[in-house]
Amino acid sequence: MNGTPGREAWIDAGRGIAVVLVVIYHAARWFDVAGWEQVNDYVSSVRMPFFFMISGMLAYRVGAAGEAGSTWRALWDRRLRLYLWVFLLWESIGTACYLIGFALRGTPLGFGPMLRDLLMSPVRPQFELWFIWALALFCVVARLLRAVDWRWHLLAAAVPSVIALTDGFDLGNVGWNGALKYYVFFVCGMHLRGPLLRFARTPWQARAGLLLGWALLATGVEAAGLRSVVGVYFVLCVVGIFAGVALGTFLVRSARLVQIGSATLPVYLGHTPVLILGSSLVIGLTGSAIPPGVPSLLVVPAAAAAAIVLSSLVRGWTASGPLRYLYAVPDRLSGGQRV
Repeated sequence: MNGTPGREAWIDAGRGIAVVLVVIYHAARWFDVAGWEQVNDYVSSVRMPFFFMISGMLAYRVGAAGEAGSTWRALWDRRLRLYLWVFLLWESIGTACYLIGFALRGTPLGFGPMLRDLLMSPVRPQFELWFIWALALFCVVARLLRAVDWRWHLLAAAVPSVIALTDGFDLGNVGWNGALKYYVFFVCGMHLRGPLLRFARTPWQARAGLLLGWALLATGVEAAGLRSVVGVYFVLCVVGIFAGVALGTFLVRSARLVQIGSATLPVYLGHTPVLILGSSLVIGLTGSAIPPGVPSLLVVPAAAAAAIVLSSLVRGWTASGPLRYLYAVPDRLSGGQRV
């Protein structure tokens, strides 16, 4: 199965897995299905650690001293400009969707506090777009530390991650929490790219064994409530990134998954508005997020699939018109270059 030209197809399959897990996580929250929220707890050690690890693999030039394309100008042109644009634009869209959604639910939010939070979002990101904000921050930090020995860099990133991934840690902002938790996995992707690629080529039995080991470890950690023990969940997340690699290699034949993974930005940006407005409309009409007569366990996968499809369709519908700038920097802001 072919993915994006120039990189191994399992990477696109892996990105597809990660973004599907993200959509399922948000669908379970917005439709308030307890069973799926428990499933999300079990797979959380793969979801964001693996997503950031792959992002680091694809951004390895950012932190490579002397590597072609590692200059500040290249970083701005290829990554930061787009991250900044879509973050600011979609934070505004997200704010509007929150206001509309909660009004439909019968619990309207105050416009003033929402506007204040929107204005503060560049330093205190909100909603699900903290991921885009964190990617920009990670690229800048990695570029600043490119001359530091990668082993010291990895250690410096791991120490706060061990603490932040322990239950009870909270800085009061999803973006700053996530930055401390997941920067180490971005660094892993950049500096351990070779070993990770080699692991993806190991015999299938080794990859299957690792995946099974992660599943057993995750089950044990969740069942015993060990997330509050410092370091335990961090170790589980480290195993989780290898489990994600293994899963990506096993599902690489899924054309749809590879397709999603080769263009994750439209899905990541667009799925939350769909889920907010969809769940809020259902609540406004029926009084419950779960429509009458619909099994609760089917609601989340159905909502997640709908959000992915609609997000992709919106990207296709807007590809050739002015709304294409929902996903790309306007020409006048990009020096005439397409991003």
